[in-house]
Amino acid sequence: MKGHLNAFGNHGTSIVDSIPGGDLYIRYPNGNLKNLTAAAGFGIESGEIQAGAKAIAVRQPTVHWSGNKILFSMLIGGPKERFDRASERRWQIYEASGLNEDDKVIIKKIPYQSPNYNNLSPIYGATDDIIFVSDAPLYDMKHTYPQLDEYESTPSNTGIWKINLETKKLSMIEHAPSGAYDLSLDSFGRVIFTKWDHLKRDQQADADRYEKGSYRAFDFPDETSSAVRTKFPELDENGKYLADKRGVLYELFPEARSIKDPTKDPNESINNFNQFFIWQVNEDGSNEETINHAGRHEFGGSYMPPVFLDDPNLSEFLPREGVNKKMRDTIAGNAGIFQLKEDQDNPGTYLGTYALEFGREAAGRIVEFNLPPGKNPEDVIMTDYTNATLDYFPERASERLPTMTGHYRNPVRLADRSILVAHTNEYRLNEDDSTDPGTTRPRFIFRLKKMIPNPFDTDMIAGNPLTEGIVKHVRWWTDAETPKEYVGLLNETDAVEVRPRPRPSSTPLMATDPIEKAVLTEEGVDEVELQNWLKEKKLALIVSRNVTMRDKADVSQPFNLRIPGGAENIPAQGKVYDISKLQIFQGELTRSYEKQDGRRVYSRPVRNNEHHPDIEKFYSDKGKVELGLDGSMAAFVPAGRALSWQLVDPNGKPVVRERVWVSFAPGEIRTCASCHGINSTTHNKLPEPKNKPEALRNLIRNWKSLK
Repeated sequence: MKGHLNAFGNHGTSIVDSIPGGDLYIRYPNGNLKNLTAAAGFGIESGEIQAGAKAIAVRQPTVHWSGNKILFSMLIGGPKERFDRASERRWQIYEASGLNEDDKVIIKKIPYQSPNYNNLSPIYGATDDIIFVSDAPLYDMKHTYPQLDEYESTPSNTGIWKINLETKKLSMIEHAPSGAYDLSLDSFGRVIFTKWDHLKRDQQADADRYEKGSYRAFDFPDETSSAVRTKFPELDENGKYLADKRGVLYELFPEARSIKDPTKDPNESINNFNQFFIWQVNEDGSNEETINHAGRHEFGGSYMPPVFLDDPNLSEFLPREGVNKKMRDTIAGNAGIFQLKEDQDNPGTYLGTYALEFGREAAGRIVEFNLPPGKNPEDVIMTDYTNATLDYFPERASERLPTMTGHYRNPVRLADRSILVAHTNEYRLNEDDSTDPGTTRPRFIFRLKKMIPNPFDTDMIAGNPLTEGIVKHVRWWTDAETPKEYVGLLNETDAVEVRPRPRPSSTPLMATDPIEKAVLTEEGVDEVELQNWLKEKKLALIVSRNVTMRDKADVSQPFNLRIPGGAENIPAQGKVYDISKLQIFQGELTRSYEKQDGRRVYSRPVRNNEHHPDIEKFYSDKGKVELGLDGSMAAFVPAGRALSWQLVDPNGKPVVRERVWVSFAPGEIRTCASCHGINSTTHNKLPEPKNKPEALRNLIRNWKSLK
């Protein structure tokens, strides 16, 4: 197996991405191993060519609440001859039962999933719905497939999907423009996952413009299947830059990522955002946010310069909240936490792998933190069980410093309280990797081990392997005249402990905050009627109570904010920013490239489209909504699609921008009390606002007149 262990873009099915030959194994307490897939009739024997309908690769098992069955993804098929691309195969979800040592193993394919797309990382919902990651296209827009990520425009998955086995309905519950990874369902019913947050302008288009690139980006005017490639004029109706000389649109949001961009505001820093955050979402797609709203201020992360260069109140040095001493500032912008799993016997405590995005196969250090629902992220403490030396000195990997104890991944806290990991002692640098499908040796060989105290240091290291090693002779076709082959150990990864676990006592679903609920009541609106209308229109309702209030840790963007004639929060002397509207952007799949199939997300102000044909009637110009004099905001927004936004001044100039994409569920009425959630206090030591938002009242009155 090659690409499926990567941090991102790991759903490929080509022989470069995934060589067939793997199997799903179970190890019993007596040490015996059983090949579950082989016992059910899947897989090719050692030494035979991995071709045809029995060749398989497997990944990401999840145990049912009962402990009696397992979900996993399996890829069936392989090249049958030289030059065969085996392009028709897809990762699909299967369920295995008969897990006891003497049981007959039965493996069946889960119904109602799309056979035409890759379905990965399956988990059981609280009521046994199947939740998983897929690269199926947004809104079933097949002509946009595959979605391309915001980094190098590489095919990505599109987010999180769900199969309701009762209604036999397949639906998307979260849209991720650059991919979601490593799903789990915690004991509180939250879907926990890693998301690649990469909200920035198109670096491939910038490479074409400023670096003699050859990506040849181009744009469609909209997402419809009938839309044709369009060369846009260089200037818009107001004489401002609209497109480059090739007719390729400049992005409007967020800030420019290149100093050469003619649309760059000379008073703004460039933006080149990159981060793997831990996120949560309810099973119905509501309440998507970073886990407990923890982000860069608590965990570290991407470098963020002050947005405006002429404001000394703004700083690149983000205040660090909480008591997270050991891991403070070590989660870099080119890294993140992967394979997060809750400790089954300690609800709210999570184990994960801190890994760099490249060259590590999503392996690195083993970390743990505690964030049950309601816990203030400022109080998070992250424990690092392993030594971090490798991350600080990757160029010295060949020296094998004494503190370098290998790469770790897939941590599981077992019932005996030990930590199981997949571990390798090897240190191979990026240049050792190869995308040649004929490469016969994996970069790393991971073995299952328990972690033990390091006798020479204060950290933990991997103990002895739990198996004697699974050896196989794997042969496969490439474009070479004869099959390639590998004889040796297979990777032992994606381990789970097979034991029963309690179902979440309740599944968190969308809920309206009591303050906003009171406004609806006062305006004579039946909440259920409103939500049904939202669902029918595929919309959500988002609300803020006072967007002039910012969390005390926010210092890279303006926090001296004022609504002319209304609310203001000015905690520091110096420049004050007037704001009057919120501009909402939707991630449209309208950017493409001549050299590859698929579409990349392009940020556009909310506008009418075939999925929301009349949404503009609830907006002023270009996706803007008026702020209330009390500082509040309310808007109907497209549901099931990634959105972002910015506060603008009375002239439409951006002041404060959102840094990530967020999606909402149809029918959701979601409150974020301030534009950036307040963990404890604002800069001027104010708590979360509790006012009844006037903007919501105005929107509801307008809705009643227009619906």
